[in-house]
Amino acid sequence: MTGLYDNQGVLRFCGEDRGACLAYAELFGLRDDDYTLVSLVESWDSDDQAAAA
Repeated sequence: MTGLYDNQGVLRFCGEDRGACLAYAELFGLRDDDYTLVSLVESWDSDDQAAAA
């Protein structure tokens, strides 16, 4: 899961991967210096997924 944050620190979009966030930025005409991409979930192992279910 990847988040796209604007320059004010507001989460503008959350997508499955970096490509989805870049597509959002392109759709709204955001320049590279208008946003930051951040990984929202580092990794889940099977124990974490079982506990979340």
